[in-house]
Amino acid sequence: MMKSWNEKKKELKSIDPMRMNELEAVAQLVNAIHRRRIELGWTQQELADKVGLHQESIARIENGGSVPRLDTVLKLAFALGMKISLHGAEEAVTVS
Repeated sequence: MMKSWNEKKKELKSIDPMRMNELEAVAQLVNAIHRRRIELGWTQQELADKVGLHQESIARIENGGSVPRLDTVLKLAFALGMKISLHGAEEAVTVS
């Protein structure tokens, strides 16, 4: 099994705090996207087909094997009928 986002974050403790914040935000977005895919009963292949990616790419993103670009995160979220909201730093980044 591939490493989870939590395991990936532990490996990355040595990187600079700004980059860590970026990765944490991406991890939160990817986790929300993964939960939504499961809620909808979609397979990784179904999501991949909707956004023009390979199933293996979806698996790597969900398992923390690759850090997706923002445009990819947006494509995934929109395909799942989600919108992204940004809030003040005292609140968590949310995807609804």
